[in-house]
Amino acid sequence: MKTPTDEQLFAAWVDATVEAEAPPPAARARLLATLEGPRRFALVARALGRVTHLGADAVTAVLTKIDDATTWIDAPFPGVRYFNFTPGATAGAVEAGLVRLRPGARFPHHRHLGHEVSLVLDGLLEERGQVHGPGSIVKAERGTAHDYAAGPGRDLLLVSVHGGFEILP
Repeated sequence: MKTPTDEQLFAAWVDATVEAEAPPPAARARLLATLEGPRRFALVARALGRVTHLGADAVTAVLTKIDDATTWIDAPFPGVRYFNFTPGATAGAVEAGLVRLRPGARFPHHRHLGHEVSLVLDGLLEERGQVHGPGSIVKAERGTAHDYAAGPGRDLLLVSVHGGFEILP
């Protein structure tokens, strides 16, 4: 007979003695509120400010637009939506925007006319055999070409600051 491990004994004790209990309504409401609106991106807000050269109030204003369906524009690629915003004055001559791809959608092959920095806010970005999750910063140099796709499960949501791009055949 095999002796159970400490982990198995602990799991058996938990199963036998601990009952599931719903959290108090106020605690549940606070928890769910953190999963809605711009506060759900609080952990990456500072990085977003650095990438876009925006202050905290401007970052919050951009993040607030994420949940406004009227803000988004359909791209000419299936499953891709975006909206642009003005980066901070110290960003230089670049464009900035948020891009949303449905799971499995692909942003087409394109060449960068300038440097690009993207910050993954939610979902998974699959590019060149690598997977980048929330909080990842993905860079592309001027003249490089690539495409990327949203991984399974959730929409890919990213912010991109770039010097322009052209779609390739």
